[in-house]
Amino acid sequence: MANLQDHHSETAWRSWWTMATFLGSCWASLLILACIEGTVLYLVEPRLSAIGHHLIWFIGLGMFLFFMVPFGGLLLITITALSGIDLLYPHGHASITVKVLFPIAATLAQLLGIKRNRLRTSFVKVNNALTIAQKSRIKGDRILVLLPHCLQIDICQRKITKDVTNCVKCGRCPVGKLVEIGEKYGLHMEVVNGGTLARRRVATFRPSGIVAVACERDLTFGIQDAHPVPVYGVINDRPNGPCVNTCVDMTMVEDAVKFFRQK
Repeated sequence: MANLQDHHSETAWRSWWTMATFLGSCWASLLILACIEGTVLYLVEPRLSAIGHHLIWFIGLGMFLFFMVPFGGLLLITITALSGIDLLYPHGHASITVKVLFPIAATLAQLLGIKRNRLRTSFVKVNNALTIAQKSRIKGDRILVLLPHCLQIDICQRKITKDVTNCVKCGRCPVGKLVEIGEKYGLHMEVVNGGTLARRRVATFRPSGIVAVACERDLTFGIQDAHPVPVYGVINDRPNGPCVNTCVDMTMVEDAVKFFRQK
């Protein structure tokens, strides 16, 4: 029992440490945003005061409100991700926070020598934590599983992007096992070869939840594009390099499916 508790504690600590990369970069980005706003206000204050005394207060108030939107969203995201307590509903400006701060965070991370995929992995981890925290208001009746085409072995001639059931489950790639998981849980499963097709499938199916398997980059953009549909992301493995004969941890995929189905 003690060893099991130690394992859970170690897992939780690693999870928080992974999320800290994205959350820390966002808080640093917010500080940079505040400094930029303060500098701009300081530089224009003499001219604004000359035009009208109340104008500087009006501009300052606008900048303050512009700052408070990402600040409030980031605060809610941080508390929800780390505690598991859903504070995001009905606060829709949390998504605005990500759109505003993520580009700054990505640039800052690059300047600090943090690899982009490390930041993206952290973002996916934070997103999954937020999705889990929102489980009480996620319906599990229409689940879409999105798989990248690179999971299919490159010598296979079966066309699965139009219909995944064309897979003959020969065992040479992970697609067959994933199809079996889809059949087991009654899931709608699609294999896509790009973000445009993925967005089209989401718009057509209108899912209540998405399990997405992809690389860090595609997951990062896909999660933002799919908002407000909750997405549970699973990062694929690339032993042969990017976009060719990739694989994925089946246990992680099935755990993601169970999260939506066992509600």
